[in-house]
Amino acid sequence: MTHLLRTLALAILTLTLTLAAPAALALTGAQIEEASSAFAHEPTVADTHQAALRHLEMGAPDLDHWTRRARLSALLPQVQGQVAWLDQHDLQNRFRENIEADENGDYQRDYAQHYLYDDTRSRTLYSLRLSLDLSQLVYTPQEMVIQREVRARWKHRDDLLRIVTDTYFTRRRHQLYDMLLMPDSEEEALARHLEVQALTARLDALTGGWFSEQLRSAQGGDR
Repeated sequence: MTHLLRTLALAILTLTLTLAAPAALALTGAQIEEASSAFAHEPTVADTHQAALRHLEMGAPDLDHWTRRARLSALLPQVQGQVAWLDQHDLQNRFRENIEADENGDYQRDYAQHYLYDDTRSRTLYSLRLSLDLSQLVYTPQEMVIQREVRARWKHRDDLLRIVTDTYFTRRRHQLYDMLLMPDSEEEALARHLEVQALTARLDALTGGWFSEQLRSAQGGDR
């Protein structure tokens, strides 16, 4: 895969540089191949792809693994619990009055008696319910959600790899321009340099700084 990408990039660069250069400066594939070898110490596009995927945590989604976990979750029961408090307060007021007749037949009233009954009771009720849906061991509605998530992740991966590829080879094209074609002015030379730096910064953003770290390591090793 890396060899195919490199061959395709060289073919595009050969056509682009040959059309852009004056007739006297027409470049051959061998010249571009020789110039490209000057960047052999730099990370390959395949390594840059993997660094970008690691940085953004966009590893290949495992549909079977996610589906299996969703089904096995049916083995865990759903737990429902309730707690209730019951306060019962009974308050009764009772009055008692005795009336009795004496020897002469006169009625006498005793003092009234007052009785107060205060009955307070508190109770706490607990309930716990466990339920299992074993049918989800065969099929779970979450599988549709998982499939949509997997498709979305694959699309994000493809978009990311496309951006990394375009940025990587655009940077390489500007590097070859700078190496093989003399700039017409100092302003053009500065613009070329800044363009390469901007593309390097973009690859750094996509890989979490990994790209520049590899460049520094390679330069340190060369010394």
